[in-house]
Amino acid sequence: MVCMLLAGLTTQRGTAQTLPAETGKTPEQLEQAKFEALMRRVRAIKPAEGKISLPEANATIQLKDNYRFINRDDALLVLGELWRNPREVLTNVSGMIVPTGFDPTLEESWCVVVSYEKCGFVKDDDASEIDAGKLLTAFREYEEEENVQRKKRGYAPMWTVDWAESPHYDKSRHIIFWAKRLSSEKTGTARDTLNYDARCLGRRGLLSLNALAEIKRLPEIRKAMEDVIPQAKFNTGETYADFDSSSDHVAEYTVLGLVAAGAAAKLVGKGAFLLIILKFGKFLLIPLIFCWKYVASAARWVWELVTGKRADNAMAAKEVGNNPDDHPGNPPAS
Repeated sequence: MVCMLLAGLTTQRGTAQTLPAETGKTPEQLEQAKFEALMRRVRAIKPAEGKISLPEANATIQLKDNYRFINRDDALLVLGELWRNPREVLTNVSGMIVPTGFDPTLEESWCVVVSYEKCGFVKDDDASEIDAGKLLTAFREYEEEENVQRKKRGYAPMWTVDWAESPHYDKSRHIIFWAKRLSSEKTGTARDTLNYDARCLGRRGLLSLNALAEIKRLPEIRKAMEDVIPQAKFNTGETYADFDSSSDHVAEYTVLGLVAAGAAAKLVGKGAFLLIILKFGKFLLIPLIFCWKYVASAARWVWELVTGKRADNAMAAKEVGNNPDDHPGNPPAS
């Protein structure tokens, strides 16, 4: 385990603490010192309990006794520095819900990454049109193309082996669910990663609860998510039912578009993948809707393949020019 962590530190630029040059130290000793410094910071994390406010999401988490919350800064330490995830795809992370006794250095550990995107009110009129089989076929085809680019940039390939849970919409709770089995091998391995996502729709945006674990823990995570989800709620006046059509902003995508975007894999900007290494070489897909300005063309490609028709003008308008990577700084239209 230590060797794996050290290997990650040698390839991660600008994340581990910089130590002053020490004469007489070998490169291995210096890397060991960096690792020990990082571990001291990780061990110093003190998760919170009880009531957690998420002001950016107009939401509150009321933790049960067997859960804790790791704040944004400490979550970035774990996700970014320990688990070696690029910071640019952690922009919307608010924190992590973890079970008591959580140890991020252990292979069997799991967590729920909490993120929020103020995208507007997402209409759910087309939720019944979600076709899990067509989506799976569509983004498997898309992965063939993307994995060629991944290999060129020195990344291992990433494949969706299958749905761990097919995408579906709970209309009574206004939550979109899906879970994917992700692997570096096309046919999967015994150590594949589970990415279990619940997107909670609110009046002004999406609260994402994204569970990360080994695929063998699916039954446990499915049960845990049903326990975790009720702990996170939008505040009074900010729920999906509180939408005011006369004044509130409507998102440029619907539930079906959200699922299509979340199923695609696309480069963020020039050279950075919308892919997160979970722990020690595993994968986490951060919700692609959080980087919509970069994935409009990919989402539209999946949309057209799944539905057999061209995307509507609202989705087409998400592209900035002909190539969304040409203007990475521009925000989505509002």
